[in-house]
Amino acid sequence: MSNLAINKEYGNQREETKLFTYHQKSGYVGFIYAMIFVMILESVGVSFLLYKWSPILHWIHLVLGILTIIFLVFDLRAVVKNPIRIQENTLTLKIGSRPEYIVLIENVEDIKNGNINYENDKKSKDVLDLSLLGFDLPTFELVLKEPVESKGNFGNRKMIKRIFLTVDDEQSFYRLIKNKED
Repeated sequence: MSNLAINKEYGNQREETKLFTYHQKSGYVGFIYAMIFVMILESVGVSFLLYKWSPILHWIHLVLGILTIIFLVFDLRAVVKNPIRIQENTLTLKIGSRPEYIVLIENVEDIKNGNINYENDKKSKDVLDLSLLGFDLPTFELVLKEPVESKGNFGNRKMIKRIFLTVDDEQSFYRLIKNKED
């Protein structure tokens, strides 16, 4: 169930939100579970060896391993709980624990297949790559009419002209963006 609709009524107005998942067709969930399993084994094994050599390094390593596992769990929950939202004329992109991006659909000039230019353009300064750890090629490239400002995790800002993203229900997402775009 990758395309959900939530209806809310505000007085006489009825507001509909379409939700699109982006993690179900990728290997992201399995990869995170595997990483958590490996981190647990590695933390226990290396901590045991470090304790014999230096108890201080043992505790530092153990704390860093636990914090990494906690981050992976929270990011996985954020990916599952934060689908892509289309509400009224707004596209909200919140991919895991990454910053939220809000794009007006009227600002979308074109929606293209994401596989075509991805490998050549993903490092460009005007491109925002919202794929999950680069596992799969993105399904769409959104070309914007006017650049929007992107604020990264560490406060660095850049102007975005194109967005690469993955959506599980490609046809519904494409139709919805194209219909609202016109």
